[in-house]
Amino acid sequence: MNETVAVTKKKRIRDPQRTRQWIIDAAVAEFTERGFDGARIDAIAEQSQTNKSLIYKYFNSKEELYISSLSDIYRQLRASQHEIDHNDPDPVESIRKLVESTFDTFANNPHIVRMMTHENVQNARFLKQALDIKSLYTPLLEKLDYIIGKGQKLGVFRENIDLKHLYVSISALGYFYFSNIHTLSIVLDEQLEKADEVAKQREQAVGIVIAYLRK
Repeated sequence: MNETVAVTKKKRIRDPQRTRQWIIDAAVAEFTERGFDGARIDAIAEQSQTNKSLIYKYFNSKEELYISSLSDIYRQLRASQHEIDHNDPDPVESIRKLVESTFDTFANNPHIVRMMTHENVQNARFLKQALDIKSLYTPLLEKLDYIIGKGQKLGVFRENIDLKHLYVSISALGYFYFSNIHTLSIVLDEQLEKADEVAKQREQAVGIVIAYLRK
């Protein structure tokens, strides 16, 4: 057993990019569970089957590892939205896919929801230092601008749509549901994590956004 682990570690060291990602994956799990202050590098080393020395070879500090982990979850969120085909002749369908993919990302990746919540509690203390994250959203806003413009030219969408606030609303319809799913389930006396309830909320999110955009 120990020999197998040792071999695994040697293989990972020979693949720096993969080893770095293994560390980040373990860090995301630890930071999600315990937040920045409560997370331990020892635990991350154990979960990633590495050691503290190797972690500090890739990341100069716990703070740098946290920022890299935070950047990683934002990339995951954005990756799901890169699949939207802005060349689809039907702009309504393009928006539907954007809302669905955003909602599904929150639904399928609870660590994204929880880590974003931790970061908001800290007033985006670390996100401010992740300068590359802002650049992830430029292509999305450009694509959204193209889709909305197409819909307006076709007479499908109304005028005077603020793209940034539109994106906030699309994200909020998924993020709020899953960040509050346990408390809402109690106060509304409904098991909102059930598949059929999630499906209802997903379809309602789509309906709300499209109804807002329609002329």
